[in-house]
Amino acid sequence: MSITFSGLASGLDTDKIVKELMAIERAPQDRVKARKDEATKRLEAFSQFKTRLDALKTAAGDMNVTSEVRSTKVTLSSEDSLSATSSSGEIGSYNISVAQLSQVQKTITDGFSSSTTGVLGTGTITVNGKVITVSADNNSLSKVMQSINEQSETTGVQASIINTGSAVNPYHLVFTGEDSDTSFVIASNLLDGVGAPINLNPTNVQTAQEAVVFIDGIEVVSKTNTISDAISGVTLNLNEVSSTSSSGTPEVGVDPWDWADPPVYSKTKLEVQADTGALKEKITTFVTAYNDVMDWILSGYEEFGGSSTDSASSDGEEELLGSMLRGDSTINGIKRQLQNTLTDTVDNSGTFKILSEIGITTNLDGTLSQDNTTLDEALKDNFEDMVSLLSGDDEEDGVMKNFNSLLLDVTNGSTGMYAIQKDAYDIAEERYDTQISTMETRLEKREKALRAQFTAMENLVSSLNAQGDFLTQQLNALNGNN
Repeated sequence: MSITFSGLASGLDTDKIVKELMAIERAPQDRVKARKDEATKRLEAFSQFKTRLDALKTAAGDMNVTSEVRSTKVTLSSEDSLSATSSSGEIGSYNISVAQLSQVQKTITDGFSSSTTGVLGTGTITVNGKVITVSADNNSLSKVMQSINEQSETTGVQASIINTGSAVNPYHLVFTGEDSDTSFVIASNLLDGVGAPINLNPTNVQTAQEAVVFIDGIEVVSKTNTISDAISGVTLNLNEVSSTSSSGTPEVGVDPWDWADPPVYSKTKLEVQADTGALKEKITTFVTAYNDVMDWILSGYEEFGGSSTDSASSDGEEELLGSMLRGDSTINGIKRQLQNTLTDTVDNSGTFKILSEIGITTNLDGTLSQDNTTLDEALKDNFEDMVSLLSGDDEEDGVMKNFNSLLLDVTNGSTGMYAIQKDAYDIAEERYDTQISTMETRLEKREKALRAQFTAMENLVSSLNAQGDFLTQQLNALNGNN
């Protein structure tokens, strides 16, 4: 490594001179870097704008289809026999009685002294027609349980072991059907080591049966105690059989509700009502998201009232980059599309044809105002017409479906606004990096050449200074001799 000292011979600060000359030489490269930085900032601005469009797409998507707009809730006169939920049920009132709960068959054997030793001897156990061989290899309760469960897809029966904790023979095999349609028979032919029979003595402790409910007097059956297809958009969860005001007159072999004198079951009144609060919240979310988009665009025009920061950011104030895309044709085009979709009328069968009729109006700056008084009245008095306006009907798409379609295109990951800008940026970035790299190589050579020239000059000046000093000494010597 060589050490150089600037200007020792000439007295000039050659290092500073070289740096200043190189600063001039680097001006073209600095301009390329500035263009790259601007392109990066513009892409960041497009990303920031897309984030707001994505939020608006989500808000519109939440009201895109009828089932999402027709938010409903249920109320019950009692929750003793059933509970219920609804997200998009048809508005109405129903009287419901629970006559029978769904249950699966359960069959239990006699108890045995151990679950892990060979207490079952040898022979066979037949489960719902499937023969299970019992040998010295699997004649414990746990091994037989495993063998039975390996055939459960064929038999529809699962086995388990219950330990009652009693002092004598506490371990029982329990057979359970897979659903309320599965009835089964357990048979066995087991012998112990001396040829004496080993009896399982299976006992049915619970029979398989379907759930039976009456909805406005109509009998409804179900394989489970959760019924989701009887009332459109409503799920019933059965808890217990309804109480009775009259027990009826029993008939052998006949279901109670089919007796000539059937029981009189109490009725639970279920009402499906419009959940206007949930829909209002969705509309408010949409208005907020739409205004965020417009506020971002306005941030590029502070002289017209736009703000350059977003105080609603979760991390505090965020610098908005709308000014980077001020006047950009892509941004302006999207703005026009949003405004056109907002003001387009919907030719549906309902009362409302445009958002302003439900209290959503446009301000002079392009943002929206929400008149809650008008909106609440529309939700209360014309709920179905609100549904038709927002999500559409059989003949016409609604406002939010139109918004959702537009925003799906604009934010598409392959062909959307940001995707196109990102592709263009990647190409430009590669070009800028190539130019910067090429220029850097040339600049390194130029700086090396300048330093070599100044070093040569210093060496020359140093040589001339040495010669001058020598001549001066010689002249002084001559004058001294005289």
